[in-house]
Amino acid sequence: MTLQLKSGDTVALIACSDPISQDRRVQINELIGHLQQWGLQVVEARTLIDAHTAQEKANELNRLFADPQIKAIFDISGGDLANGILPYLNYAQIRTAQTAFFGMSDLTVVLNAIVQQSQIQTYHYQIMNIIKEHGAEQRQQFYRTFFEGGSDLYQFDFDFIQGEHLNGDVIGGNIRCFLKLVGTPYFPDVSGKVILLESWSGRAARIISMLDQLHQIGVFASCSGILLGTFTEIEQHHEWHQIQQYLLQLTAQHPIPIVKSKGIGHNSDSKCIIIS
Repeated sequence: MTLQLKSGDTVALIACSDPISQDRRVQINELIGHLQQWGLQVVEARTLIDAHTAQEKANELNRLFADPQIKAIFDISGGDLANGILPYLNYAQIRTAQTAFFGMSDLTVVLNAIVQQSQIQTYHYQIMNIIKEHGAEQRQQFYRTFFEGGSDLYQFDFDFIQGEHLNGDVIGGNIRCFLKLVGTPYFPDVSGKVILLESWSGRAARIISMLDQLHQIGVFASCSGILLGTFTEIEQHHEWHQIQQYLLQLTAQHPIPIVKSKGIGHNSDSKCIIIS
């Protein structure tokens, strides 16, 4: 069941990846202000600001999931450290709570671990988008989607690179962070799933090496298709054609549908996609 919010509901902010410094307090307060304008009560995790251990961050996330008043948890961090919390999460409790969890980038590891271990859906989306360059549009789409039952924030354009139809539940996210789960109990079952891949950093050689790893562990042979979001650094250096051609070569013997979208990724106008 997808998230539906109403005035009076409580939501929480947390940072499970790299530390958020005090100098981001102005942005956080702006975010909280917009959420409060919708009538939401906002709880801050005790670990939201400054550095904390993986155990401390996990304990705080577990506490938020255990609170029946909290309807959604928004992670506003990114970086490298989120996978450190995975062994300490109470996945049985998370499954029972059914609280909506939002994040992206390095939070790809948490989104997919929860799907795999708790069998509930998560949301690939950065709530900070509602105060960024396209904030007004993002706020409108967020409200229509999560308060009015619309689908505005889920709608994005895409083009087919290979194939004509693409259906299935989506897993994945940031390609580098998704690969951190390989060989762990938190890597999701890819069979019949659409694999979402996007990245902020990484030139062509680095992304090609990651595509090779996905190919070598059998992901492209067992998934139902690939959804490519934005690859910011590659696109800035006009190297996208190399990636597209290489991916077509990797999938030549098993030509699964592949689509490309500018609507999913690290851009401030990026949309939300459910991970399940």
